[in-house]
Amino acid sequence: MDQGALLAELEQAGRDKELTARIVRRLAEPGADAAPGLVAALGTASRQAMWGLRDALRLIGPPAFDAAVAARARAEKVPEWWELGHVLRGFDERCLPQYVTALSHPMKEIRQQALGGLENLGEAAAGAVAAVLPFLNDRDSFTRYKAERTIRAIGRQAGPELRGIRRTGPARLRRHALSALALIGGEAALDERDLRALERLVRVKSAQDTPRDLPEHRWLAVPGATYEGLFDAMGLHDRRPCTIAMGLSAMGDDTAVVTAPDGTRRTAYRVFVTPELDGWRLIYADTPLWEMHWDVNALLRRISAACGQAQFFFQDDHSDSMVWILALDGAVRRSYWRYGEPEWQGDPLDWEEPLSEDPDFDPDDDHEPNATLASSVDAAARELSLDPTGVGQHTPLRGHGWLAITEEGVGHGPFTGVLRI
Repeated sequence: MDQGALLAELEQAGRDKELTARIVRRLAEPGADAAPGLVAALGTASRQAMWGLRDALRLIGPPAFDAAVAARARAEKVPEWWELGHVLRGFDERCLPQYVTALSHPMKEIRQQALGGLENLGEAAAGAVAAVLPFLNDRDSFTRYKAERTIRAIGRQAGPELRGIRRTGPARLRRHALSALALIGGEAALDERDLRALERLVRVKSAQDTPRDLPEHRWLAVPGATYEGLFDAMGLHDRRPCTIAMGLSAMGDDTAVVTAPDGTRRTAYRVFVTPELDGWRLIYADTPLWEMHWDVNALLRRISAACGQAQFFFQDDHSDSMVWILALDGAVRRSYWRYGEPEWQGDPLDWEEPLSEDPDFDPDDDHEPNATLASSVDAAARELSLDPTGVGQHTPLRGHGWLAITEEGVGHGPFTGVLRI
């Protein structure tokens, strides 16, 4: 039966998995000769038949990969891009050389699809790790993101080659290999020499750091001039220099369960302290703050006693909860919690607007005597210190950030996979 008739049967097979599998095998039997026609059929096939075409092309292997790359280079319509992208990401390890070659393709989209295919191969793509490394520093942010995902997917299988590159080169890949080792295994993947190199790299990159994309859902703030006291006040240990990108990515994997010498299990958290931004240091401790590792008011009292001032901000888009708290010299001075009882604590601050300024103000409503219009977390942050949403290239920056651990003796080794430098 010719290819056209088999394609028609594939369309009619619907969700019959056994029949579809038989047709797919027959479509793939001619090998390389069948590939161009199957790739061309992607543009007219139904969604259900498209998956069968993808499976047939995968069975054919390298010749089908080459045909799909050529078609993607010619494609002009968005549906064709989408379909060919799925095909290109779906080949098995027989196409590892083709994926490596595609990483040098002049079209950015094909390079990105090749990274996606290598990511899908996971450990089987370990032989391509050297070709992936340069993309960790690509100008395109999405390409960098895809390269990081690929390195993580390859995982520890890439360790020996990466350590070999660190020792013997090529020189142009040594820095990228260091970043990759940090991605796949955190500090545990680095020896002492690489740890020192990582710290040097962090200090160099911190001098060129650009503050941006700071989270706006949960953070603390302290004055930059007195921030040093926060580490003892929060019970933080083993602090290490970090870039903003490194600190923010660390928040994606900020929890580690470790076994103490006595056999007990305990949870350690990673905390990110930003560089000084327009006179303030922001502290991100996402999971421990969310899981109530600390009593927030008690924590703010300790930090403000050490630093003179401490602030906490929280907003939850799902529940519409809003919280902001200001502590001075060891005491909570003013706070607002939308669902608190009471909502307001402490006397209003100078910048707060009275409720009577609200056009809908009704003096007969039951208002707390110290209530004001200052319920917005963003507005309170702007008045008290720094609103993360307003931080950008224009924001004055001093020093570098810090990563620290909530448990003594744990170190950074148990935290893996998120050290983007």
